[in-house]
Amino acid sequence: MKRSYISLLIIILVGTFSLLNFHCASPEMTSARLYLQQGQWDDALRSLENELEHNPANAEAWYLKGRVLSEIGQFDRMLEAFDRSIEVSDEYKDEIQEIKFNNWIAFINAGIEEYNLGSEDPENYRIAIELFELATKMQPDSTVAYKNWGFAHLILGELDEAIVPFKETLKREDDPEIAKYTGQIYFDKGYEIWRQYPSLDDIEPEKRRELEENMETSIKYLVMAMEGDPDDAEVVAALSNAYIVLDRQNEAKEIFRQGILADPTNKIYYYNLGVLLLEEDKYEEAVEHFNNAIALDPDYSDAYYNLGVAYVNWGVELREKAVAERDEEDKRYMEKFELALPNLERVVNDRPNDAQLWETLGRLYANLDRVPEAEAAFDRADRIRERSE
Repeated sequence: MKRSYISLLIIILVGTFSLLNFHCASPEMTSARLYLQQGQWDDALRSLENELEHNPANAEAWYLKGRVLSEIGQFDRMLEAFDRSIEVSDEYKDEIQEIKFNNWIAFINAGIEEYNLGSEDPENYRIAIELFELATKMQPDSTVAYKNWGFAHLILGELDEAIVPFKETLKREDDPEIAKYTGQIYFDKGYEIWRQYPSLDDIEPEKRRELEENMETSIKYLVMAMEGDPDDAEVVAALSNAYIVLDRQNEAKEIFRQGILADPTNKIYYYNLGVLLLEEDKYEEAVEHFNNAIALDPDYSDAYYNLGVAYVNWGVELREKAVAERDEEDKRYMEKFELALPNLERVVNDRPNDAQLWETLGRLYANLDRVPEAEAAFDRADRIRERSE
């Protein structure tokens, strides 16, 4: 008898636990599941909202509401519903991630399709932007959509709008190309102010602050790009130009020196460094770098021109020094004028209608006591100017 009571007690306990673990679904949840199966989204949504009004801690109801909102294209509300579901419980976390991922793929593919049609109709870029932006909401840590979103704005000439997704990309990934575009955008914004004034000192305070902020931000991103790809000549050039606009020539020169170390075959680095040195009257160094540029490109007309100008200016400086010191024996300036001549003569063949260049040649011939050539050069300059009037 005792044993039978124990058996009966166990059976009763088991039955009790079974009753405790059994939950009846509410009529709203039952209806919602049925409407979901039938694809009746409005009715399903209405049932789920009724359920959540009475039971806001129902993780399944929030999850199902997100599914319905995904089906009817209300994606912001979908994300809110999914967030509420995960706040209550992570029971449906995997299912939610799968839905987000599938939407991400769909938005990326549709966005790329619209982007590729943009060359035919710019409105397609607008559609692509919306799709890529939606994709970022589905997978916020993936950079693919941010990049394409930014490039679509860039193609439309919307620089400020392109900055937003490009910055989001760089928060998540070191990408030299995106850093380069971001730096160039800020440079262009600053340059638009700078080019309207003769010098930095002429810019009104508020505009100058805006200019400096844009250039400093440009430098930040261009340095990031250069660290990622030190061989990119466009980055080096843009970075040095940003320093030059801010009157920070020493830093610009350092950038070009780094560029030369990274790529000794890049003529642009030598040429630009030579230009900066020429502006500082460092003629010997400037000549060296112009010659290096010409050695890499024997047809580099701008390098020949600035090489000639460097020798002319060097000669003028030596002549003024000799006059100041009353040293009539010091004729070193003539050597510099002689070295300048073939370079400028070569350039004038490429620029035969450059009146200023003919006038410079005329003065050079005159300093070398080559009077007939000087007169011919001055006459050529006058005739070019008369034709242009």
